[in-house]
Amino acid sequence: MRRAISLVFLSHGMVAGSWSTRIPWIQEHLGLSATTLGLVLLATAGGSVAGLLAAGPLLARFGARDATAILVPIYCLTLGLPALSPSVPVLCLALALYGAMAGTSNVAVNAEASGIEKAAGQPIMTRLHGMWSVGMLAGAGIGALAASFAVAAPLHLATVAVVTAGAALLSARSLPVRPSAPAPERRLGLPSRPVVAIGLVAFCSSFAESSVVNWSGVYVRDVTGADAVAAALAYVAFACTSAFSRLGSVAVIVRLGIVTTIRAGAVTALAGGLLAVFAPVTWVAALGFALIGLGLATVVPQSFSAAADAAPTPGEGVSGIAMMTLFAGLGGPTLFGVVADAFSPRVSFLLVTAAVAAIALAAPVLRPRVSAPVPVPA
Repeated sequence: MRRAISLVFLSHGMVAGSWSTRIPWIQEHLGLSATTLGLVLLATAGGSVAGLLAAGPLLARFGARDATAILVPIYCLTLGLPALSPSVPVLCLALALYGAMAGTSNVAVNAEASGIEKAAGQPIMTRLHGMWSVGMLAGAGIGALAASFAVAAPLHLATVAVVTAGAALLSARSLPVRPSAPAPERRLGLPSRPVVAIGLVAFCSSFAESSVVNWSGVYVRDVTGADAVAAALAYVAFACTSAFSRLGSVAVIVRLGIVTTIRAGAVTALAGGLLAVFAPVTWVAALGFALIGLGLATVVPQSFSAAADAAPTPGEGVSGIAMMTLFAGLGGPTLFGVVADAFSPRVSFLLVTAAVAAIALAAPVLRPRVSAPVPVPA
């Protein structure tokens, strides 16, 4: 059961990592300017919002297990569509569909993982997100190799799409069917108050993480004078510690509890943010990014678990967190850039540090609900 859901997360992550490596090919193939490309990519965000709003009713209709078996393979297959688009309007439609399936499949697989986590009696959600991170790194690595050998994006993405869709389908179909009690269904995926409280913690984490992902390379280049290789390695430091922390998180959470783990991680990330703000040289900033990745890795996965437990239905809770993290991922890098232009990049990272400090203060909202049944370890 755990192996099957791990392979689904791995496949999902490979799709995301593969897509990111071939955006330059698509830009060159269609002759898009930077401005046009940025506007086109908004179609992905729009599709994601629509998918997240539709996720709750879909999960209520099919259940998390069947929705995962249907939606994740479809999401994988949509990976090949953007590279086959002959024009900008068709590309926008392809990216909207890709974004919509990304949103719905994200909710489905996290809702299913929440049920498996309860059945297992162990906090495995963060480890599953670690498998997603491994898949993303693998997809990015394969994409980089394909690009270096001049493999056309349609062939590369179509191959990854078929392989990951097949793996996700076979894995999801082997997941056990678990009976679930009927629960009230909402027409729209609007989060309830408890989910909003948890979502604000996830928002702060996603804001910090997306800022590092999008700006770490530029930051060390402009602030510490790093060259292109060192700038890339600064992000790698963050990505590796994030994946490592997620894969090794279960024992820590079992020993310390969720609230203490989140708070200790936030303090670690806070130290990393301060290192980045005051970094005199590149390696100090890279160490700061590594500490941010290490400290924040458990926040969003455990937010999914907490929200699935706090909401009337797991799908509603998961879709609420997904919506909050999506907005943070879209707005965070933009706000970082605006503040960097108005003041300085170091001031922008002070915002990141403030968001991390808020996580440390608000960690108790992720405490497991007292009314929830206590699972028996398998």
